[in-house]
Order: sequence, then structure tokens, then C-alpha cells
Amino acid sequence: MRNFILSVAVAAILCGSVVAHDNHNIKLDGPGLRPKIEVKDDVYIYIKHSDIIIENEDNEEEVTISPQGELFINGDKIRTSRKERDLLIEYNELASAAFKSAKEIGEEGVKIGMKGAELGIKAATGVFKILLPGYTSDDFEKDMEKAAEKVEKKAEKLEEKAEKLEKMLDYLEDIHDDLRDGIHELDDLGWF
Repeated sequence: MRNFILSVAVAAILCGSVVAHDNHNIKLDGPGLRPKIEVKDDVYIYIKHSDIIIENEDNEEEVTISPQGELFINGDKIRTSRKERDLLIEYNELASAAFKSAKEIGEEGVKIGMKGAELGIKAATGVFKILLPGYTSDDFEKDMEKAAEKVEKKAEKLEEKAEKLEKMLDYLEDIHDDLRDGIHELDDLGWF
């Protein structure tokens, strides 16, 4: 029974670690509670249609990057070189992939959480099953450990996906820095 409780605790911890890794927090905000990812301190990105919107929570300024690599600051189109557009396209694609991955991880995390809750209910009701003839506490413990192992394996796979997402977000942050350093209009914002 101790192993069962430990397995459920590990699954809960793994699922919780998906929500916030290192310095990339994912939160729900705005109309319809859209997901936002923090790429820098107080700098968040979100998707609007197929554009990536970047904003700082401390002001009203907004940077938009289209899938075609167009850059807009507060609605004004910024001229960029071909090299900069390629980097902007990569930023848009990587951010879009990160949001898709985060959504999948969140959905899987909920499923694993539900399986953990089912396991808890099964453990609580299993006590009564022990009262039945031919079913021992050893049988009960084996059943619980077997079920807990399944949940733990799913949680481990989810953790692997979360680690891949973290690497993706680290690379996105690197591109973010390259854009800021290479496009003076972004650097002039002071927060990008």
C-alpha cells in the first residue's frame, strides 16, 4: 500500500511539473482564458489566429509576428531583411509548436490526474473487497501496485514530453534574444 501511495504522489508531482518549468511559466489569461507562455521576465507570447503576439505585462505595447515573417510593433509594420524574416518565421513556427505541445501535455496531464483519482477511489473501495472470501490484503496490494505502475508509466512519458517542451522554449528564448539584438526597433522597446 505504501508503494501505491508513493506512485500516486510521484504521478501528481510529475503532472505538476508540466505547468511550470524553469523560467517558462504557462498561464491562462484574457478572453476565453487563452494560454500564454512567459519567454522572459513579464514578457508573454500567445497566439491570435496564426500570429504570435508578444507583450509585456507592464505596458500596452504589442509585437506581432506573422507566419510569413512580418513584424509589427503596435500595429506598425517594421521593415526587416531576408535573414531577419527567416528568423521571424522560425520564431512563429517554434512558438506555434510550443503551444500545441503544451496543450497536448495539459490534456494528458488531466487524463493522468483522473486515473490517479480513480486509483484513489479504487483503493478506498478495495478495503471492502478484502472482506470477501478468497481475496486477501496481498491480492489487494498487488492489484493496487499494478494499477499504480500504469499511471506512473504514463506520468513518466508525460514528463519526457514536458522536458522536450522545455528545450523548445529555451530555444525560443534564444531566438527571442537574437531578434532583440538584431532588430533595433525591438531593442528600442526596452522590454523585448
